[in-house]
Amino acid sequence: MELGNIVKVSVRTLDLQSSPIQVSVKEESTAGEVLQKVAKVLGIHAENLPLFSLFECIEAPINRLRDQDIVPFTTGLSIQKWCFEPVKEEQLLSRDVDTAAIQLLFVQAQADVREGKLQPSPEQRSKLEEYCDPSFPLHGRYVQLCQTIDNYYSVRIRDVIVERDLHIDNLNVPLSTIIELNVTRAGLVLTAGDMTLCIVWSRITSWTNVKEGIHLQYEVYSPDRESCDILALQTIQAPYLLATTLEIIAALQKEQSGLAFHTSQVHKEEEGTITHWDNVLFQK
Repeated sequence: MELGNIVKVSVRTLDLQSSPIQVSVKEESTAGEVLQKVAKVLGIHAENLPLFSLFECIEAPINRLRDQDIVPFTTGLSIQKWCFEPVKEEQLLSRDVDTAAIQLLFVQAQADVREGKLQPSPEQRSKLEEYCDPSFPLHGRYVQLCQTIDNYYSVRIRDVIVERDLHIDNLNVPLSTIIELNVTRAGLVLTAGDMTLCIVWSRITSWTNVKEGIHLQYEVYSPDRESCDILALQTIQAPYLLATTLEIIAALQKEQSGLAFHTSQVHKEEEGTITHWDNVLFQK
């Protein structure tokens, strides 16, 4: 983006058959400013805009852009759901007045089914197909049914490299194992081949954003040994993984009527960048 220029920013939805949305903004516009313009083009009501965000990339986002972040480029962006609070989605669907917001939830749920993140039963799949009937589409019903399927309120990150041996709950995850990671409201779910390991949030003491932006470490408490293991991960989606972790923890803490993070629970580098978070949900 050249200084002083008005530029066109291209933003896609997960409806890959649709054309990108193009909006004109000043150079160095924030993600919040771009998001508002995109929402206006789509027809999303202002009160429902907090359910969505801008992301770098589409099918495997690298990062979620906060409202105050400067948009780094004019292409390769997407607008997607950013909500881990069921009550907010339920309110949107029950009111059934913001068809544009419901449509975005629908295309995201459709993509999750298509890509295998959501695995409906045969009966559920039949119903989902029925709700997609072009002669009488019921996209809100489609989303409501998807909400009942495991992993709906989650983020899936593939091809994650384990950077050090992990020993937890009689399971060993060796160095350099490639896993699939689901970040859910329950915790972190690691899958490698036939092995699945769920680490609930209450066992995670903290997490650290490590060098170069592609490394993230979680400290996991083992009550049997009364000690901690380090889950060290490498993925190009590390910024997205970190953002998801923070958002889910904040949502869960909000449901418990508490502040997400206190000043004493974050640790900064000298220049002010936060690199370490103590988990407010940890229970020894």
